[in-house]
Order: sequence, then structure tokens, then C-alpha cells
Amino acid sequence: MTKALVTGATRAPGRAIATSLAREGWEVHALGRDRIALDEMRGEHGIVPLAMDLTDREYVSAVAEGLKPDVLVHAALRWPKEAQFLGLLEADIDMALEVNLSATMHITRAVLSSMIERGRGAFLILSLDYSDAKSVIERAAAGALDGFARALAEEVRGTGVFVHRISLGQPPFERLGSEVLALLSASGFQSQFIKHQEHGYGT
Repeated sequence: MTKALVTGATRAPGRAIATSLAREGWEVHALGRDRIALDEMRGEHGIVPLAMDLTDREYVSAVAEGLKPDVLVHAALRWPKEAQFLGLLEADIDMALEVNLSATMHITRAVLSSMIERGRGAFLILSLDYSDAKSVIERAAAGALDGFARALAEEVRGTGVFVHRISLGQPPFERLGSEVLALLSASGFQSQFIKHQEHGYGT
């Protein structure tokens, strides 16, 4: 059974992706903070719940490394309520960068080696489009995630690992599950992945 790890799985975008994968027979491990939502996902879809906060960096990285997923979906997005940059507290900035950027990099690094060793794997990174971002911190994170996806794809080119950035877009988010499934299905989940999807940076 193909294994997927989905972060931010208890919020609408991540949940749509996690449940779509589970319905297609994937072994899905859902990482999120909402224990009630995780229990519902386990009961309704057989998803393995991982109740933890992405800011617990060492624990999350250790769990991800131990799982050795075939696919890692980054769907955790968390923003401060304050939109104006001068109105942000230091803690708001730290939280936004930690969840939306730093955690993405650290958990990716935790599983990348095992994917390269197997010659097989995929990273699907959900993010805002720059044009959809409404605040300085959102636009900064959107640009950084796009740059990270492009740079990582270049570094792993030829290893069998695929990197794809997916646009969050507007609700309803059920289309995200379909988009992820179509992407993986079109590739056949072989050691080489499709190269010409929008925002796709293939091997």
C-alpha cells in the first residue's frame, strides 16, 4: 500500500486531500492539532491520526523520518489575524514563518534521504498564489514556498523524486483532493513523474 503523510490534515484543504487519498486506497497518516477531527477521519476513512503541532520541530521530524512516506503533502497553512505588517506582534511573525516555511523545510529534509535511496517519492506543497495573498506575511511566505519548491526540484533532479506546488485557490477545497489524485495517477507513480503540470517542477 502506498503511504502518504499529510500535514495540516484537520483543516479543510488538508482534510480534502487526506480523505481523497484514503478513499483511493492509500495508507494516509494525517498530522494536525484537532484531535476530534482526526478521530473522525480515522473512524470514517481509516486514516492514521497524528495529533501534534508542526512547531514541535524535533518530534515532528522524528515521526516523519520513521514513517518513510512515499508522498508528503504539505497542507498546513496558518496566518495571524492581523493583516497590517505594523500591527503584527513578534510572535505572529515567528508563528507564520515557522508553520508555513520552516516546518515545511524541516519535515521535507527529514524524509528526503529515504525517498532518494528508494529512487521514488513526491512532495506536494500547498500554498497561496502571490496574487491571492493579502498581507505582507502571506506574500512573503507564498514567494518563499514557490522558490523552495523550484530550488528543491532542481537539486533532486534525476533522483526519482518529484516536487509540485499546488495553488490553494478559493473554497470549496474538494477539488484539491481530485487535483492531487490526478497528478499522481497521471504519473502512474513511477520513478519518473510528469513534468508539464502548472506549477510543476518535475525530475
